[in-house]
Amino acid sequence: MNRLHFTLVLRLALTVSALAYLTACADSFAVKREAVPEKLQKQLQAQAIPASELKMASTGGLNIRTNSLPPPEGVLKVPMYYERGIPHLKVSLNGQKPKKFMLDTGAAMSVFDAEQAVEYGMRTVPQSRPTMSGVLEKVPGMGALIPTLQIGTWRVENLPCIIRMQRTTLGAGILKENIGISLLGVNLLSKHCKYATLDFLKEQFEFGFTRSFAGPVRKHSHRASLNMKHGVPTTLLKYGKLSWEAVVDSGSVFGVQLDRRVAEVLGYKNGGWDVGGNYLITGVGGAQTPKEAKVRVLEFKALGLFGSYYPFAQVDVMPGPSRLGTFLLEDYRVTLDFEHNVLWVEWG
Repeated sequence: MNRLHFTLVLRLALTVSALAYLTACADSFAVKREAVPEKLQKQLQAQAIPASELKMASTGGLNIRTNSLPPPEGVLKVPMYYERGIPHLKVSLNGQKPKKFMLDTGAAMSVFDAEQAVEYGMRTVPQSRPTMSGVLEKVPGMGALIPTLQIGTWRVENLPCIIRMQRTTLGAGILKENIGISLLGVNLLSKHCKYATLDFLKEQFEFGFTRSFAGPVRKHSHRASLNMKHGVPTTLLKYGKLSWEAVVDSGSVFGVQLDRRVAEVLGYKNGGWDVGGNYLITGVGGAQTPKEAKVRVLEFKALGLFGSYYPFAQVDVMPGPSRLGTFLLEDYRVTLDFEHNVLWVEWG
């Protein structure tokens, strides 16, 4: 079987996610990208970790030790708040009141807006300036640490994250709106959990720390390969004799999304039908309307997915790597079994 080989263009294995931001005025307001205001930049500098506390690794990067303190029972179940097509969970940062943050398996690292980095007292590393390659555009960032993060009875200390040093704004004057992007990346799970279950059917998360995944609990299930590539989970899709990798992306509200390069190799450089709509596709890399992003829809007679075949499957050709978003995942109990490199989907 032939395979398509392509590279996700990422630096420091950051984010590849996208989500739809619904707005009644997306077509009438200009979307702009702005640098973080100087006042905020000074506040971030004031929260910098002293050079005497920083330890450099032999590779030239920072040597950060993250401590994970899981609950004694070895497994944690917490509610999922499924809002605007994206799963969220309540998180307490630095002992403050828990707040909902999206859990984005399509992002390797956790990302926060500069305002939240200041609000939650994140410890910054101004000399660390990674470039985040989002779906739509590359964005400058600043390295930082979250001193403490609490999810239920699970506590994490010194979690690395990236501060987004660019704003995406919509509108102008008194109607100007800042489109905030803050999320928890999958490295929080892949580094400290044996498995993570996103149960969209019960709207519940389950994280296994010392326990292995016990197996399916629903009437029907499929298993597929799971690989961590560039810090994000991927699985194989098939069409005819060709196969390619797709990111399992809970941060995208779309269904099956196809890389433009893959679409061309499959024989679909053109064709399909264009997607309109009065909303924005937003993410770490900015925001665009479907028309600006040149999103189009194709229909495959039989798409190989989750170890089975789906007839007359519709896929969206759009910017970024191939992905499986929540419009597809929301019909399943989805488990990322990091210990055994297996993706489980259950239903019924």
